[in-house]
Amino acid sequence: MIKLGASRRPASAAEIEAALARLDHAPGIYFGVDAGVPGLHPLQGTLVECPALMMRLFADGLELQVLTAWGEALMRQPQLAAWAAQPLRVPGCSPLDLLRGFMSAFAPSPDVMLIGALAFEAHRLGREPAGGHALGVLFLPQATFRRDAGGSWQAVTLSLDGTADAPAGPLPAAARDAMSRRAEVPRDDYPPGGYAQMVREALVWLNERPLVSLTLSQSYRRRVDLSPAQAFRRLREANPAPASFFLNDGTGECLLGASPDLQLVIGDGNVEALPVCGTVARGTGAVGESESLKELLDEAVDAASLAVCTDALRNDLAPLCESGSLQLLDRRRPMALATVIHTVDRLAGRLRGGCDAWDAIAATAAPVMVTGTPRSDALAAIGQLEASPRGWYGGMVVQVAADGGALAGTILRAAAVSNGVANVRTGGDLLAGSSPEREEQESRLKTLSLWRAFGLEREAFPQAGASAAIAAPGAVALMAADDPLAAALADCLAGLGVQLAAEALPTVLAGRHPTSARLASRLVAIGDAAVDLLQVEGFAVRAIAPEQGRLIRCRMSAAAPLQEGQPFIAARYLRRSVANAELRPGWSAWANEEESGLPEVLVHAQRRLACLLFRPDSLLSQQSARDLLCAALALCSAA
Repeated sequence: MIKLGASRRPASAAEIEAALARLDHAPGIYFGVDAGVPGLHPLQGTLVECPALMMRLFADGLELQVLTAWGEALMRQPQLAAWAAQPLRVPGCSPLDLLRGFMSAFAPSPDVMLIGALAFEAHRLGREPAGGHALGVLFLPQATFRRDAGGSWQAVTLSLDGTADAPAGPLPAAARDAMSRRAEVPRDDYPPGGYAQMVREALVWLNERPLVSLTLSQSYRRRVDLSPAQAFRRLREANPAPASFFLNDGTGECLLGASPDLQLVIGDGNVEALPVCGTVARGTGAVGESESLKELLDEAVDAASLAVCTDALRNDLAPLCESGSLQLLDRRRPMALATVIHTVDRLAGRLRGGCDAWDAIAATAAPVMVTGTPRSDALAAIGQLEASPRGWYGGMVVQVAADGGALAGTILRAAAVSNGVANVRTGGDLLAGSSPEREEQESRLKTLSLWRAFGLEREAFPQAGASAAIAAPGAVALMAADDPLAAALADCLAGLGVQLAAEALPTVLAGRHPTSARLASRLVAIGDAAVDLLQVEGFAVRAIAPEQGRLIRCRMSAAAPLQEGQPFIAARYLRRSVANAELRPGWSAWANEEESGLPEVLVHAQRRLACLLFRPDSLLSQQSARDLLCAALALCSAA
């Protein structure tokens, strides 16, 4: 066996950033477990900027490229020379057996590793023809930067006796063979609504064919100005994830991402799988995050989807594990990332003798989380329904060490950048009860962290960012003498930069008292006062069980001067409410409660009247509720 020496020294943050920046122009990879659930995700990182060897994987074998003088010296070692002398790419050849044979030449060590990425089609490695294109790329590095769980970096350099370090040589021109489709003119797979239509077609498959679940995806494409390394730095800062990665595959294409799915953790003969399913937008502030978590955990379809993923992974791993050793250790653990919240299961087992990390990687390639159950039927549906090849999406970033330890992360929330175009592909797991509209919304939501990294959020999704600020008037009159929350309302107005003046217009009315004739226009009514005013205006009003601090989910309508469709949380304090969604002449609804569809903000623009049934001044109401108050004040103050 080849026993390599390893020297270590501390590495600075500046070194790491400089090395990552160089990956824009040379082959290499970063793979880090940057975030996750404590106790489930092992925080660590590996950065390779100057690999010694590169292996490009195909369905019928692999192609080896030596990139450095140290790599040449390594391949002259008798064990590797004998390995390289055999046919490396012929029909019927197993690339996984070749990789296993290559790694067996080394003495066990956590510092000797193959690290790289496998495309979605890598599930065909050694199994069936997949065309002549490469299905993955792996590097063997001489020098790596390694980060421990505490966040400290070390530079690790491997050595052969008498062999000096050498810089990487030029990449052979023969390697320039792009692995995924390149878009010369950036076009999305579907216009808005197109993905929902594909989901409707998929629901027919799920109801009429032997499919338990199905994951479908779509690609969004945009021209980008930032370099991939610059975008990845912004992505890591804003959205640390359980599987963060940056790959320059040596073909002119870079892959960067922050995936929530650390697919496999292998060490000491044990294997763990951490399936992720269910996605909601992470609300702002303590209340927003709490409500997002409640929505996620209450979602029965998401709970069922995760159960299917876990059972299917058990099915994949059971042949590799000792009988009875596979156990569910954690169920639906919440995992909050920068923009979304997911739930995670943890499945763990003991590998049988003779089974290793390569077996586990092969068994879980194209996992149910990105295909469906049964996998063969799901793959057929994907091939028929999706608009474009998946490329990297749904593949794996992998790290396999000579001591048998391994990590594998699913390639999700990723951008493949080539020729100045970023391809971001997202999807979701479908069951027979899935909502096409919700799936389309979730698919777009999953792109936001990538577009933010490139500085393209507003251009790519004009309605995804914050609404433009609407200036409130400088002064208003407040009539809230009998309102139990009058001081909070006054403080809220002051926080908006509004002064209170008895003779100012508009008037803000709160509490319970008759609406006088002089308040027939230029009035913003809140809570019970809003219901009183609406009854005077001829709206049907009904008594309800008293609501004191009840949180409701609302959504902006097309009539609102803010972002249409934006959801938000608001607090209600009411004893009566509007009875139906029927609007009186001249009135429009700026926001509606999601559950009932009833209006929560009603406005008569011509008469400068606005009624907010919720309390925008509550600490439990999100900023959008106060934005609507500002918009109402601005409307009612206009001459």
